Amino acid sequence: MKLNPTKVISVTSGKGGVGKTHTSINLAIQLTKLGKRVLVLDADLGLANVNVLLGFKPTKHIGEILSAKASIKDVIVHHEAGIDIIPASSGVAELTKLTEEEQSNLILAFDALASSYDYLIVDTAAGIGDNVLYFNTAAEEILVIIDREPTSITDAYAVIKVLSKTAGVKAFSVIVNRCPVGNDGKAIFAQLANVTGKFLNVSLKFLGAIQDDSSVREATIQQKPYSELYPSSRATIDIAQIAKRIDDRSAERTARGGMQFFFKSLVDSIG
Repeated sequence: MKLNPTKVISVTSGKGGVGKTHTSINLAIQLTKLGKRVLVLDADLGLANVNVLLGFKPTKHIGEILSAKASIKDVIVHHEAGIDIIPASSGVAELTKLTEEEQSNLILAFDALASSYDYLIVDTAAGIGDNVLYFNTAAEEILVIIDREPTSITDAYAVIKVLSKTAGVKAFSVIVNRCPVGNDGKAIFAQLANVTGKFLNVSLKFLGAIQDDSSVREATIQQKPYSELYPSSRATIDIAQIAKRIDDRSAERTARGGMQFFFKSLVDSIG
């Protein structure tokens, strides 16, 4: 039986503080609850927040894959929530500074995982730095996280504009985080959709909203995923529904699918 290629989803935002990494982690966990094998790549090479939110200190990180000091299987962390993680490190260089050997090591390492996962969730840094653009451009689907703050919408527009103008990306999915309780997030999404519709030739797909929930802040303090610590919370119910929507349409694949394609495209874009 032929296995479907790994679906690569980047999770990004125009600004920090909108809950991008929380969304990445808990989306991954909810996909595992649907029976999927999920790998999370911490692609915020400057801050490396995934391990902080999950309360572990990695012994190895992606930089050691690049230098061939460790195999990818040595670097992967198996979390009790059922997800696998490739940690980042603040000491990893910008992708633009990778040597040809390091680029080759990256591709070869992830080739070994080509059929091991159903999803690769790439948690990018916030903003429009080079690394952010490279990871997003190579992904099969881009999830843009916004909240109700006007600056969040303005900065999300900036990311979408740069990706569409410089890399030709035309399709984006949007999640509204920290949505007011009882609000479906559609009006907040519409603010972003209206401005992109006026000035950009892109399509936005609304995936849903995650309601503001004190359990998320409490989980942050405890360094645990909120969907594991508070499985009946509003935020958990919302992210579970979003995960189901994503998985229900996973058959709608593009020619850009697969982990191998992702890392080859990543290296091509920085070469």
